[in-house]
Amino acid sequence: MDRVLTFALVVLLFGCGTAVSHAQRPGNRGQTKPAEMQLPKLPDDPKLKDLHREFIVKAERLAMEYERRQEFTAAQSAYESLLRIAPDHSLAKQALQRVLDAQAQDKRLVRVSASEEWQDTGIKLIKGMPVHILAKGTWTLSHEMGPEGLVIPDEYKLKDNRIKLGSLIGVISPSGNIQDGRPFRIGESKDFTADRGGTLFLRMYDFAPSDNEGTVMVLVRSTFE
Repeated sequence: MDRVLTFALVVLLFGCGTAVSHAQRPGNRGQTKPAEMQLPKLPDDPKLKDLHREFIVKAERLAMEYERRQEFTAAQSAYESLLRIAPDHSLAKQALQRVLDAQAQDKRLVRVSASEEWQDTGIKLIKGMPVHILAKGTWTLSHEMGPEGLVIPDEYKLKDNRIKLGSLIGVISPSGNIQDGRPFRIGESKDFTADRGGTLFLRMYDFAPSDNEGTVMVLVRSTFE
């Protein structure tokens, strides 16, 4: 009974977050007008500053026009280009998330166990579609070791050294075979555009997970096959 209640609370939590993002979409009263947007910090050089300001303002207008016309793929591209020039532009970050949410037609909540290896979510992602992943919960990484510490076998070392033991990772496999995919870090959340189509697998990053404990609930929003 406690597990059912916990799962219901998690669903309610995720649902509230989704409702907030929908409430901020274009056409609602809470949307910020272009004139109210504050520009992020610009370069000191006057000529370079003018170029940055001109690009930011034009990119904002273009992105918002695409968004108004519900051309969300074009709006996403415009906001992403703006953020490459002005990565601290908070309103552009919010707008990009709003556009990603607008493109996400499907959502699914899955449970990922710390004590299992790769787990099939049953979700089939589509290449080129935006994906939003949000994880909630806690789990325990357990290892018995001696004075030499913990050595990770070569076959379990990932190319991305930013991935920490115990973090949530994923892989997209077109064939359903994990070896065909490239593991990537998710952590508490991740927004990305799928560079390939296939089944989404999730797990805790650990080479010997059987003695771990706990689960996390993972919400995946995208357009599924």
